[in-house]
Amino acid sequence: MTISPRPNWTLALGLPLLVFITCTIIVFSPLFALNISRISTAVALDLTVTAPLLYFLVIRKTGMSRVSVIRVFTVGALAAGLLLGHRNPLLHGIRTWISPVVETVVIAAVVWKIRQVRRQTKGGASDVLTQARYVMSAVAGNQRVGDILGSEIAVFYYAFAARRTKDGFSYARASGALPVLGVFMMAMIAEGVGLHFLIAHWSPMTAWILTGLSMYTLLQLYAHMRAMKARPIRVVDGMLYLRNGLAADVCVRIDDIEEVTLTTRTVRGDGVLKLALFGVLEGHTMCIRLRQPMTVVRMFGIRRNARVLLFAVDRPEELLMLISQ
Repeated sequence: MTISPRPNWTLALGLPLLVFITCTIIVFSPLFALNISRISTAVALDLTVTAPLLYFLVIRKTGMSRVSVIRVFTVGALAAGLLLGHRNPLLHGIRTWISPVVETVVIAAVVWKIRQVRRQTKGGASDVLTQARYVMSAVAGNQRVGDILGSEIAVFYYAFAARRTKDGFSYARASGALPVLGVFMMAMIAEGVGLHFLIAHWSPMTAWILTGLSMYTLLQLYAHMRAMKARPIRVVDGMLYLRNGLAADVCVRIDDIEEVTLTTRTVRGDGVLKLALFGVLEGHTMCIRLRQPMTVVRMFGIRRNARVLLFAVDRPEELLMLISQ
């Protein structure tokens, strides 16, 4: 197996940064005022073409995703907009024609990669949230950014396209999370409507911004509810896939499990983590102690190490027997 070399980050980031700094100095220099039209065109080309091209030349023979060039283009386009404003017709053309094409290419690449990963994975690993995080990490070139973007993509999938599955072990009933989520969402709607009209008297724009954030939070909670029924706990090929909607998931080798107990009692101590969105408001039926800490991926891609995992499952005795085999 051939391992692709890592990019020289000093050059990959330093060369585009040098272009950005040089263009900024030129725009704020007296020379820029002498010939705004020509110089602004040159600056726009440097920020949107030269900088991404230099980045691409540095990373082209490495393991870095080629799609990451779009990040440099996006930063360059934003910098050009801040420096030049509406004073350059070339920049206006880039915004009108090139930016939509780039966005379409990115969306198409992400969809294609997710479908490709779905065809290659089977069983417990075939999960849209996990696949979206993996694909977006490859596209963004950064695991944390990829986890966040992948989680946001999964929100829309589970809210509108996910289907309930009868495979694996369900946990929605044992956790008691659905009633808690329902009450919380109704309270958000009631308070959100009243807060909107109250703030609208002071600032309509602020009111709509807060209302939009509240609506998106409701969408996330709704997606989490649907994901709890679409992402069951599974045991596949010696691996235990523990999940709780969009709130938490971890993949554990059964050989790495030290002890499994059926319990509803609260367990405290270092390295203890409950796979739940609302913590103590949700119940659990099983406790797993691991031989070594494992990384649990929480909502928005937040990662936390844990050695003791508390989680809910509707048929704990059956899962215990399956793990013990």
